[in-house]
Amino acid sequence: MTTPSPTGGLRSVPPRPRTAPTNARPADNRTNNVNIKLPDLSSLPPLSFNLSKTTVVNSGGTPAHTPKSAPGSDFTSNEDIHAYANHGRKLYRDRSGLTAMDAEALVTILRHIPDTSGSFAGARIRAAKVARPLKRIAALEKTIAKLYVALYAGFQREFEAELNKIGKGRAQQAPRTPFNWG
Repeated sequence: MTTPSPTGGLRSVPPRPRTAPTNARPADNRTNNVNIKLPDLSSLPPLSFNLSKTTVVNSGGTPAHTPKSAPGSDFTSNEDIHAYANHGRKLYRDRSGLTAMDAEALVTILRHIPDTSGSFAGARIRAAKVARPLKRIAALEKTIAKLYVALYAGFQREFEAELNKIGKGRAQQAPRTPFNWG
């Protein structure tokens, strides 16, 4: 059989073989034999896994995940009110930071989404509109943390006279003596 060559001449093409080459493996014996030497694991202790599930059932039928009251919520002393206000301040300070970071992550992700026509025009504005409520939540949580500080400051201001009376009943420290060179 002859076919035209790109150079203009004729070239000879051998006929297609009707049998498989002699050095080829049979088609039904196609396995990959890989020899992997594993280390001797007989000296290691046997592995065992134990899985246990603990279920807590509260009396009165309340769910087990009910949050406990905040520390100092008995409001029986100055220290209780201080612990309560400090706990709330720390809680909302941390939450406001996390919420603000979530808002920034949301804006970063949404601004890379094109509109239905495939255009990125206005993607930043759309992302900012969507994340605006989350940013407001972060700002409000920051304000709540500040209000917890104001709670304790207001308590001290309003009940200063009573706190001073109680404080006088406590053990007094000895007055400091001035340093003497002699």
